[in-house]
Amino acid sequence: MTERGFQLQVSKLLVVAVIIATAATGALVVTLLTSMPSGQTPAPGPNGLPPPPPNLRPLAVFSVVTGLFVLSWLAVLVVFARDQILRQIRLHQQPLGPDGELNGLLAGLRAEIAADRERDLDALTERLTDLTSEFGERRETDGYLNGMRTATTPDPPEANVRALRRTPPQR
Repeated sequence: MTERGFQLQVSKLLVVAVIIATAATGALVVTLLTSMPSGQTPAPGPNGLPPPPPNLRPLAVFSVVTGLFVLSWLAVLVVFARDQILRQIRLHQQPLGPDGELNGLLAGLRAEIAADRERDLDALTERLTDLTSEFGERRETDGYLNGMRTATTPDPPEANVRALRRTPPQR
């Protein structure tokens, strides 16, 4: 209820559900009027035999039509409740302005993600630089220590020296 009264949110789905429920109600009324057996006891059969069994087909049709009636009106209630819930959600949502508030939020989020990525890339570059320089220093220190050990040993080391550049073959 509002100050203006009760507002009904009408959607296409609700209109279709009401039309189907009305048709199911009409079918139920027609079925009740035409197919229901009368309350009279059947006349005895010929030669004093019991009466023939009652025809159960109208009862089966009545059950099916009643089921359609109940389901269609239940669908009307569900669709009506859904429409009212959606209406309340729309009323309480903060509207997005025509200036594209959502686009502004997305742009801010993209900028924040780009800044985070840039910071991570800078940190990774710095770490790789540190690791490379540490590796170079260790390699240089190991080479110096190996040379000092070799120089202090009385035995001459095996000549295991390879040239960095190949000398061109003599012609």
